[in-house]
Amino acid sequence: MSYKNSSIAPSVTLLIGSACVGKSTYIQNRPYDFVVSSDNIVDEICKLHKLTYSQFFELNFNSPIRKKQRQLFNQAVEESKNYRNIVWDLTNLTRKDRAKVLSHYPSADFTAIEFAYKGWEEDIVQLSHERATLTGKVIPEQVLFSMFKSYESVSQNEGFSQIISVNMISLIINSRNAA
Repeated sequence: MSYKNSSIAPSVTLLIGSACVGKSTYIQNRPYDFVVSSDNIVDEICKLHKLTYSQFFELNFNSPIRKKQRQLFNQAVEESKNYRNIVWDLTNLTRKDRAKVLSHYPSADFTAIEFAYKGWEEDIVQLSHERATLTGKVIPEQVLFSMFKSYESVSQNEGFSQIISVNMISLIINSRNAA
């Protein structure tokens, strides 16, 4: 159902956290109508061009493949405006990043879901290594630590009606240890 021309304001949820903190895992069983995810697009492009995740990010930013990814991402953003319950599954680590997302939906109600990382950095690095082994998605440690460093706390002053804190790392570790 299209809500673009509806009087009902869309609900937009931003997932906020570095790579490997459980953002995509968190939304797996949630009732969102549309997921905006750069990773999903990168995965499809990698399959199409027979690239690994790492090889994609090693390409020049202006390479045709990277340009195509940005084009598809922008199309996904536009398509998302036809839905009522939207989630942005990206890192959204800075106020500037989040403001850019909010600007796409002027009449929306915004929720931030902030994923814990402080005190879990080494566990996140370990989970990243494990994910790399399982999926081939390699995120260099320096990139993870750069994400931790660039994080800016979320505030309702940014336009969020609700801020929810989630710790998926402990759940992931506990479920892994129970297996």
